[in-house]
Amino acid sequence: MRTYWLFIVFLFAQSLLIAQELSPPDKRPEEEKFLKRHDVKFAPVPYINYDRTLGFTVGALPMVMYDLSEKDTISPQSITGGLIMYATNKSWFGMVFNKTYFNEDKYRATLAGGLGITFYQFFMSEPFDLGYIDYNVDMKFLFVELQRKVIGNLYAGLNYKYAKLLSVIPEFETPDGEIIPEMDDTDELNGLGAILSYDSRDDVYYPYNGLISNLKFSSFPDFMGNELVSKKVDFDYNHFFPFRDDKDVLAARFFGGAGIGELSFNQQFVVGGEDVRGYSQGKYRGEQIVAMQAEYRWNPHEKIGIVGFLGSAMVFNGINSEDNGILLPSLGTGFRYNVFPENHMNVGMDFAVGKDDWGLYFRIGEAF
Repeated sequence: MRTYWLFIVFLFAQSLLIAQELSPPDKRPEEEKFLKRHDVKFAPVPYINYDRTLGFTVGALPMVMYDLSEKDTISPQSITGGLIMYATNKSWFGMVFNKTYFNEDKYRATLAGGLGITFYQFFMSEPFDLGYIDYNVDMKFLFVELQRKVIGNLYAGLNYKYAKLLSVIPEFETPDGEIIPEMDDTDELNGLGAILSYDSRDDVYYPYNGLISNLKFSSFPDFMGNELVSKKVDFDYNHFFPFRDDKDVLAARFFGGAGIGELSFNQQFVVGGEDVRGYSQGKYRGEQIVAMQAEYRWNPHEKIGIVGFLGSAMVFNGINSEDNGILLPSLGTGFRYNVFPENHMNVGMDFAVGKDDWGLYFRIGEAF
């Protein structure tokens, strides 16, 4: 584990050293880069999705973009929104979120909170070959973070996480006919975290060049009432390269995550979603993960975009030892629709295939 930690720190340090060398020059016109819209922009976006586990999902995603100060021509526009959704397997979820940029982008604040019930599944082959097991989680969560620019493109910040998760495995029958009674477990997590970010992107919502790299540390200590004391370390590196006279973008991402100490079931890393799409059944999960992906973002029209992507992931210390270190490939495509032209803020849908799995993903913004 110590070797893994040193490896993550080394990668983060390298990202700072090579940032200026790798970032191509920004060729977009200055008036386009810094064009500000001081009126409030509202977009009532419908939410439609399909998941192999959740089924069809419908909902609403209203979003507002705005400037906190008309005198501040440096900070990106802030965004506030909400999401409410209902799935055909009776899952439902609601949340509100806010990302605020202020004081000439010296400060960045994030707030998110929500609740819901999700009916999902996990795969178990050890110690008994039970296959997919249904479970549901009644969840409530809150996340608050504040970052401050330290020097140049480097930000440092602190965050607080709260989650209350009631997980229930309904009564089920094993392949040999044994009846397993209903089981439930409650996780109440209070976490403190720290983050270092290097951000040289030319735009926070749709970067054409530059990079953003984050090193995150989260702790769930005993003095905050956590029954299961644990720590997590996440590292990601995202780089963006302009193509076709700055109309298109090639984006690349690396992600590594590790648990220190014993993670609860709900804290484990699960393959799918932001890091390596194409895995929607929750089969591959563990206490460590590494993932890489690349995505080409083609913009044939100012309101319409097409993406193509590929990637791979591996998990370690998984709930099934046979999954440890297996290469999990991913390949997919998707479309984008520009709902906020001033910031090139997109929504869209991705389709991806993985190892014996596939998934559809509704997108708010880009995958990374």
